[in-house]
Amino acid sequence: MNFLKKNQDEQVAESAESGENRPRGTWEETSTMNDEEAHRDVRYSIKSSFNQTVCMFKTQMALYSKRKSIYVLLVMAIMIPIIYYYIKDIFPMGTFTEKSGNGMMGLMLFLLPLVMALFTGSLLSSLMPKEFKDRSAYMNMALPMSRFSFCIGKYLAGLVVTVGVFVFAFGMAMAGSMTDYTQYDEESLGLAFILMVLALMVFTSFAFAIGCFIKRGTTILAFIIMGFILPSIELYLAMSEKVDMDMLMFMPNLLPDMVSISLGSNATGSVVGFINAFVPIIDITELNLVAVTVISIVWTLVFLGIGIFAVSRREM
Repeated sequence: MNFLKKNQDEQVAESAESGENRPRGTWEETSTMNDEEAHRDVRYSIKSSFNQTVCMFKTQMALYSKRKSIYVLLVMAIMIPIIYYYIKDIFPMGTFTEKSGNGMMGLMLFLLPLVMALFTGSLLSSLMPKEFKDRSAYMNMALPMSRFSFCIGKYLAGLVVTVGVFVFAFGMAMAGSMTDYTQYDEESLGLAFILMVLALMVFTSFAFAIGCFIKRGTTILAFIIMGFILPSIELYLAMSEKVDMDMLMFMPNLLPDMVSISLGSNATGSVVGFINAFVPIIDITELNLVAVTVISIVWTLVFLGIGIFAVSRREM
């Protein structure tokens, strides 16, 4: 007993020396570190918007690496030549395109308008709704992450993935056409590639803006609008002569059709592209690339701005 009491007295004494039993309302320095060791002279600041955007871009790219739909589309791109050779033996596809390497590529990219609308709708329309549904946005958009950097980083990731997938599909179409042709019109190839990149900017920004206004991610809405509603309206206005037919050359949503047509194909798998096989609607020789580029960039910036504005006004 005396031994236990002695140990308790020693613990009380040690506690008193360390300040644990210090009377309330008193203070004394207990740290032996100087200012440099304690980091008292270090100033902490919020990272720049650029660093925030890069951080969000990397995070979203990591998430995209787990999306099965991306790998499914890549597999479909690899199968483009195989599907083409199977179909051409059943249907007389040669009547819809010029007999050249470029024309064969255009025919292989027959479904480009619909596939682009479907894929961008799937990838970008569900981007922001998923963030709010999973409540990850409530952590990401808290300080120091600004909503602008949050949105830009995610959109750029979606754009980069989309461009990568369709450039791969473009390359597979070219590789498939090399089995029958060895020479290509380089000018037409360059024009088609530029139009495809512009089309991806237009479609991704529109799908992103749509997703910022809805609570639940949906692929169908952006797909229907870009793949059917807008082309149908434009076709009706042009055929009824309410607008000049040449105005269709400046419609950003028809850029995927222009890709195949610029390669030599007369038809594409869309409302306008299908009619174009029988009634020439899009005359690629009248294309003003500078004007189309400016319109596409303005379209992209406007819809991207609309999407960011919707997110900035959204209650957390």
